[in-house]
Amino acid sequence: MVFRPRRSLLMASVLSAVLALAALIGWVTLPPDIQVLFTVPQLLTLAFFALFMIGFMMSIGLSYLAVDDAGLRFRNGVRTHRLPWGEVRGFRFTEHDPWAYVLLDEELQRPLMGIQRTDRELAEADFAKLVRYWHDRTAS
Repeated sequence: MVFRPRRSLLMASVLSAVLALAALIGWVTLPPDIQVLFTVPQLLTLAFFALFMIGFMMSIGLSYLAVDDAGLRFRNGVRTHRLPWGEVRGFRFTEHDPWAYVLLDEELQRPLMGIQRTDRELAEADFAKLVRYWHDRTAS
């Protein structure tokens, strides 16, 4: 099973497209006598920051949680984690949590950004599937 945040991906995609389009329109609408005042390092810096912002937004939108017989594999932003079922002590997803959490011990927990509160009922259903799958794996 793979869980992905739907609304975060939609928002990241739309905002990335808007940012890219705004940058392009902003450049094209500048008069040529102003465009020539920009140096190559300045243009590269602007491009770097635009790409960094797009990359950051898309990394949140492309987060996921994959569940199989071996355990959990999840990407939060740019980092991917793997957890065998033996390390999982439980899960949390209260009405105040922005995303689900995997509980590893009394104090350690990790966010599971593949299930995000912004997806509302879908997030609740995905969390219920996750917990049911975990119970099925740990009961045997």
